Amino acid sequence: MVIMKKILLIFAVLALVASCGKNEEGKKPEIDLEEQLIGQWHSTSISVEGDIYIEFYQEKSFELYQQIGEGAYRLYRGTWNLEGDLLTGKYNDGEDWAAAYKVAIEGDVLTMTSQNDAAETSTYKKSDIPSEVKERCETVVKSR
Repeated sequence: MVIMKKILLIFAVLALVASCGKNEEGKKPEIDLEEQLIGQWHSTSISVEGDIYIEFYQEKSFELYQQIGEGAYRLYRGTWNLEGDLLTGKYNDGEDWAAAYKVAIEGDVLTMTSQNDAAETSTYKKSDIPSEVKERCETVVKSR
């Protein structure tokens, strides 16, 4: 009888341990905003006539490929920081971004709203940066 109780106790402990690691059924684990931001994005709606690709790296650096009008893409590099939902950045020449941005991510869509008087909203979609953009760009702010 004592052996049977010990076996049942062991099974109960194993079942408890196994259930602790599982999420509630049907719920995905939440990924924080910073983890969602990491990756490559392509502009779908911006306040200027042009095109932008940006990649946010895990080590808090970025590469921004910007084409204004019909010109060539220009590459800007720097660092970024996210506190809550407020994104700020600095170019490698030491200059701050023109504004901080409130960010929101829904699925594969990133929305950034500038926190200045203009309060412009831009949207981006998760997308790989084409190799021809990377290969033919002009570097404006060189990496240190």
